[in-house]
Amino acid sequence: MENLLNEQTSNSLSYEAENEKKMDDTGVDGKGEKEVSFGKFKNAEALFSAYNSLQAEFTKRCQRVKELEGEIKTREEQKSTDADTKPQTISITDKEKEDILKDYLKSVLSNKSEAIIMDGKGSGIVTPSARPKTIEEAGTMALELLKKTV
Repeated sequence: MENLLNEQTSNSLSYEAENEKKMDDTGVDGKGEKEVSFGKFKNAEALFSAYNSLQAEFTKRCQRVKELEGEIKTREEQKSTDADTKPQTISITDKEKEDILKDYLKSVLSNKSEAIIMDGKGSGIVTPSARPKTIEEAGTMALELLKKTV
């Protein structure tokens, strides 16, 4: 079809120039016969061939539009049936919610991994230093520190 369009476009300029030379102001050529114009087409056969190509393409597009409209209708019907079959919500009491939350937190805390300090493969984890709030706590910490060093 592209070849046909290219052929038609290239020939249309030369064809129109020839027609202008042949025709006088009344649209009649020098022989007294009325000239029929096919626009950018060479002759009636080229015009007919282009028409048939367009008709075939138009038919294909119409069929595709019908298919797409059918798909849209099917999807809309499916959405409406899905909306009708949504699961209903189940009400849970506050006690059941609390039990579920406790079980979850227990499982999270039991799976908590211990920090590995200085395993020889990287830098260690620095723990925050304990600071005494009172003089008695400071004395207790000092005694424990002295006991560890002895």
